[in-house]
Amino acid sequence: MENKLKLKDEYIDYLSNQPEQGMGYQIVDITLKNGQVLNERIVLNSSYLKLKESEKINLDDIVKIEIKKNTTGNTQYSQ
Repeated sequence: MENKLKLKDEYIDYLSNQPEQGMGYQIVDITLKNGQVLNERIVLNSSYLKLKESEKINLDDIVKIEIKKNTTGNTQYSQ
């Protein structure tokens, strides 16, 4: 079974205004409150973070989403 987490509205709004890396998805780095970084994760339709089967993440633990841009570097959104 696929494990997805619906992002908060402020992240959805931010990602909706960013380019996609492919049809309907973006590749992002997620920084958590504890300092852990989840690298190169997929967000579907600017709304759903795909998680590994064993991962359990609380929405409130996400402090930054950094989108990977193809050629111009990174863009980020922090709370």
